[in-house]
Amino acid sequence: MNRLRLLSVIAVLVAVGATVGWLSRGSGSPSTSVAELPRSGKPMTLARSSDCRPCHQEVYDEWAGSQHGLAYTNPEVQRLSKGFRDRDCLPCHAPRPIPETGLGERALERLVTLEEGVDCFACHKHHDTMLGGTHIAGAVDAPCNPVPSAAIKDLRTCTPCHDQHKVVQDWKETHYAVPGPGFKDCNGCHMPEVDRPATATLPARKGKSHRFPASHDLASLKSAASMKTSVDGRAVGIEVRNDGTGHNFPADERHRAVDLVIVAETSTGSVVSARIDRYRNPYRDEFDLKSPLRNPGAEAEWIADFGAAGRASVRATRVAAAFNPNRKQHYAENTQIPAGEARRYVVVLPESLRSVTVRLLYKRQPFLQDAEAILLHESVLRVGG
Repeated sequence: MNRLRLLSVIAVLVAVGATVGWLSRGSGSPSTSVAELPRSGKPMTLARSSDCRPCHQEVYDEWAGSQHGLAYTNPEVQRLSKGFRDRDCLPCHAPRPIPETGLGERALERLVTLEEGVDCFACHKHHDTMLGGTHIAGAVDAPCNPVPSAAIKDLRTCTPCHDQHKVVQDWKETHYAVPGPGFKDCNGCHMPEVDRPATATLPARKGKSHRFPASHDLASLKSAASMKTSVDGRAVGIEVRNDGTGHNFPADERHRAVDLVIVAETSTGSVVSARIDRYRNPYRDEFDLKSPLRNPGAEAEWIADFGAAGRASVRATRVAAAFNPNRKQHYAENTQIPAGEARRYVVVLPESLRSVTVRLLYKRQPFLQDAEAILLHESVLRVGG
């Protein structure tokens, strides 16, 4: 009996190890290990991202204005981290080089040049070399000792920080993670291909943008999800679909929120509003928040309060994704919309409301007022015939 138990434990450990290995690599990603990363053996004297600027001016400028470059100095981040007195934020906002601490391993904070945020070294530095694409193979005399490496495209360079709340795990359950013509990983959207002109040290080539467009890029936000509306008497139909991302909407950070709001004019001319739903992964201490739509196909009803104008009944449905419809739910309170899924609503408005405007509002932190949010979509409707 003991032997059988031991064999069972070994089998479980092997299975878990295989699963963890697959998750750490990422479907379609190179499987480079830290031990396989190339090194030059020559001393490298670069100390700051600005040292990269003479040879990589265009890339440097993109990075300096990106949220990687502003990861430490951004006032929003400073406020939410209490000036980084919350030191748990430092490993991802001022990380040591990921290729050195280990691809896919926990990020560690550095102690110098914090103001540079996620600097050039965070993704590219491996001891005495800087890792890059194939075009740098001939730059043997460059001061950064550049070497081509598949590790620079490995998603495990991203996961130490960007999989904190399972965004990469969510991507792995979408059709974008399936190898083939439709494959698209983090780099496909957040590092789009650009043409790099020839410089004194490098030929003209294809490169990757280092702007990292995401939640601070209006075009990226507007393309993340669609909204459709209809009206039938006093019933307003709304569909919000995550049809523009390869992960949950909104993604990753717990301090992002998207609100579905109806603003209405009453028969007396006053303006009232009510939040119909919120898409968000709440903070860990918000124990009272639970998702009413835990599984695809689930339905729920609640009331939207328009104050003195009355209350509206809301019937909501969680519409499954066409690909892999039974997605994992990592957090019970999570109301984000997984990729490919939709939320459908029928909102029956009180008699006093006439013209209504349906808005989808993006908030970079959940305590912002609607006036401070970013408008993603808007639809003006006339109700009541």
